[in-house]
Parts: sequence; structure tokens; C-alpha cells
Amino acid sequence: MKSIYQNKQFAEYWNKRAGDSGEVYKCYVLDPIMFKLVNSFANKTVLELGCGNGYLAQKFIEKKVKKLILTDISNHNLEFAKQKFQDAKIEYLEQDATKKWKVGSSSIDIVYSNMMLNEVENIKTPISESFRVLKKNGIFVFSVTHPSWDLFVFAQEQAGIKSKKINNLGNYFRRGFAKYIMGSDSKTNPELAKEFKTEFEVEHYQRPISDYFDALIESGFKVDKIIEPELTKKLLKNNLRFKEYEDHPIGLIFCCSR
Repeated sequence: MKSIYQNKQFAEYWNKRAGDSGEVYKCYVLDPIMFKLVNSFANKTVLELGCGNGYLAQKFIEKKVKKLILTDISNHNLEFAKQKFQDAKIEYLEQDATKKWKVGSSSIDIVYSNMMLNEVENIKTPISESFRVLKKNGIFVFSVTHPSWDLFVFAQEQAGIKSKKINNLGNYFRRGFAKYIMGSDSKTNPELAKEFKTEFEVEHYQRPISDYFDALIESGFKVDKIIEPELTKKLLKNNLRFKEYEDHPIGLIFCCSR
């Protein structure tokens, strides 16, 4: 059975939503922190896991990478990426992250993944494959949705309200698929609702933070840093829809070394 992320219409929707600069939360909050954690991309071979429409490609090239491998489960996403960015340093690879990667062992300096591992049920394979393809002392930096944000947002949806006054946030230790709707029903992107009449039930998996730690340690990684980013003033000023989330971490960032 194909993933929703392989759906052509969803890829078109996501390309419009992310645009050339990327989704605002990633652009204003996650990417600046993750780039700073890596420190230098110069002359490094970088693999982006779950590149989407490739909005980060230009930034990687500007950082003077030696080679950039953009991977995604969706050939439609990769086509959007190719339309945006053409460079001799870039390789486009259609790859299901939960299966063995078509990448050589110890060939990558940096594996970068932004909000992708929360979209797969099996995190052990992409984490162990990241370890396999990385060179010694290589860096694996990734972000996922914070479990507390999952609880807060899904509690809101169940209550049918937009309020911080929610008495029951649910079970933090729940593992598995969590219903998450994007598309015409999305209150956060009303402009897209006019163009896309379809609701997309995306694949989103809830899990406690310890599951990520366990998979990382089992694979051999050293966890160097974990960050729970606060929303920036710039994001809150320009995007009022995030105001109700300012007391709840949306993302969670791990920086690990091989």
C-alpha cells in the first residue's frame, strides 16, 4: 500500500504550502538551529532525508557542500525539487527511508532530516541506516514533532475547540498512528483551502521521546544535544496562527554523532 506522501495531489498541495522558502516553522525556527548545530557544511557530502520539494537545496549549495543527495519517498516531490534547483552537486534519490538505502556505507558526512521521522511507523531502520552511511565522526541532525505538541493539538481536535483550556491531553505514552488532517480542512492555511478541495489524512506517528533515544543508542549513535525550540518573536509577529502554541514546544531537535 502506497503512502499518502507518494500521492501526486498531496505533493502538489505540499509544494504550494512550502513554497520556495519552506514552511514557516521550519524556516524561522528549526532550520536556523539545525544549521548552527552542524556548524560547517563546506566540502561535506550531505544527505537530506525526506527533502520534500527541495526547498533547502539552495541553502546547502550556498554552504558550499561537496555533494548533496536529496532523498524522498515521493518521485513527485523530487520532480518539484528538480524544477527548482539544478546543480551538478545534487543527486536526486527516490528512497523509502524504512528500507535499506541505496547509499554506500561510510560515504556521508552529514545526514539532515527535518520533520520526517514522525511520519514513519518504523524509526529503527532510518536511524540505523543513517549510522551505516555516515563516516566516522559524521553528524546526524534531525527534528520531529514534540510529543507534548502532538497531545495538545490532537486534544484540541477531539474537543473541537481552539483553546489552551484543555483538561485532558491524553496518554503521553501512546504509540502509533495519530489522525492528522491537511488540505481543505486546514484552518492554518485558508488560502490553500480555496485551491485544494481534498482533505489529506497524513501519516503521523505519536511516540515518547525515549523511543528516539533508544533507537539512537541501539544503532550506536552518541546523542550530543537535544533542543526544544521556543517560537521566535519574528515567527509570532508575522504568523499570528502560532500564538496559541507559544507555551508548547512544537518541535524537538536531536544532534548526534557517529
